[in-house]
Amino acid sequence: MGETLGSIAFALIVIAVIAGAWAWISTLLRKGFMALVGFDRITVHEFENVLLYRGGRFEKALGPGRHRIPAGSRQLARIDMRPEVFKFTQGTVSADRFALNLVYVVRTQIVDPRASFESTQNYRNEVCMRLQSVVKAMCSRKSRLDIQMDHQTFGNNVQKAASQVFRSIGCECLTFELMQVDVVGLAAELDNRRMEAAAQAQDKGEKGAFAAM
Repeated sequence: MGETLGSIAFALIVIAVIAGAWAWISTLLRKGFMALVGFDRITVHEFENVLLYRGGRFEKALGPGRHRIPAGSRQLARIDMRPEVFKFTQGTVSADRFALNLVYVVRTQIVDPRASFESTQNYRNEVCMRLQSVVKAMCSRKSRLDIQMDHQTFGNNVQKAASQVFRSIGCECLTFELMQVDVVGLAAELDNRRMEAAAQAQDKGEKGAFAAM
């Protein structure tokens, strides 16, 4: 009986040793030797940065490439560094009190991954809110004709102002393109009437010239 129990115990020990050895070899093959001494391998793609936090505190930012970091309690935040494009339709008011409807396209990019992650819960929502505030403020300082007739200057001014506002959330406004400006409300009706009157006057002039011939 004693020999039987001894044989069973020996067999269990052998199985445990084999299982441990297999786990050791499997880890070595999958993660390399450094994993066996307490290090994890982290791969960061070309278009991203990874923020490393340990014990709730920021430790460092990992750039593109392969990294070995100590295993244990940690948090990794992957930040996509590629530019993003936003399209907006926004109602606003010009300096001369005309109601306008603007359509514009904005291209932004994260330049400080830590600031974009820590400064706001959702940096995209923050970008949208701050950008619309900048556009509203810029329109309040320019007349309707300035906005309608010179898209380039308006866009350059908004782009510079937006980049300054975005700085605190680690973002930059790369481009701002004003696509369309429409006058709404009573002013739009007046503009339509002026265009109709001008078209009618032109038709009458052409008919008078034709009759004189």
